[in-house]
Amino acid sequence: MNQGDLFFTFIAVLVVALVLQLFLGFLDSRDTPARAAVNFTKAYFQLDESMADFLCSDLTAEEDVDLVKAYIEQAAEEARIVGFDLNYMRKKLFSVHTEIIAQSESEAEIRITAQGKRNINPVFTLIAKLFFIGEIYHIDETLKVIKEDGRWKVCGRAFSLAV
Repeated sequence: MNQGDLFFTFIAVLVVALVLQLFLGFLDSRDTPARAAVNFTKAYFQLDESMADFLCSDLTAEEDVDLVKAYIEQAAEEARIVGFDLNYMRKKLFSVHTEIIAQSESEAEIRITAQGKRNINPVFTLIAKLFFIGEIYHIDETLKVIKEDGRWKVCGRAFSLAV
C-alpha cells in the first residue's frame, strides 16, 4: 500500500466516524420519558432550579406556591440546622438506571435507581467515589411522566415534591 492509498483510507475512516458520531448525537438528543426522568432526578438532587423545566404544569401552575423554590428553601434550612450551607445537601448521582414500567403515547411510569454521594465540591465527590469513602445514598423511585406540549415532563409524586 503506497502513501496515497493510506492517506485516502485514513480520510475515509475519519469521514465515516464523523458521520456516525453526528447520527448518534442526533439519536441521543431525542426527548424520551426516561431522559426526562433522569434529567429531573439529577436536577432534583443537585438542588438546581432547572428541575422546574421538567415538571408538568399541574405541579407548577399554583401561583401562591413555588414548589421548587419551597423545596430548595427547605433543603437550605435542613443544612443550616446541622451547621452547613445549601451545598452540603447536594448529591451527585452515579450508576443511574431506568426501567420503563408502563408506557403509552402520552404517559409513562419510569423506575429510576441510582447511587448518590454528597457533592459539596466536585473534586471531593470524585475522590470519595474513587477511594470508596463517604456515605452512599441509594435512590429507588418510580416517577409518572406525561407528554405535555410535545415534551415529556414529570408529574404527580416526584420524590418529596408531593402534591
